[in-house]
Amino acid sequence: MSIWLSNIDSARSRVEGRKIAKGLAIKGPSLSEVTSAATHLNLDPESAETQYPKDQGKDNGTPGRILVEKKYPKTRTMKLICDEIRRIRQANE
Repeated sequence: MSIWLSNIDSARSRVEGRKIAKGLAIKGPSLSEVTSAATHLNLDPESAETQYPKDQGKDNGTPGRILVEKKYPKTRTMKLICDEIRRIRQANE
């Protein structure tokens, strides 16, 4: 399953590619954060620093995507990754 950073970025609108509720999304996710969160969840992530299709030809955007093992539906997987990123960020504070 492919998860783009734009899918979980709270700074983006639904039209710009966010797939989950704004309150559940993460502000400014990085590829390393998402990869480590997916690793903590045992999703076997493979990361790639590619441009989100809707951002092709634009300078703005959040480049990156991860490919993860499909254990849950896509929206549930994205919510679990966001929750794990929140835990990682709180532990680093």
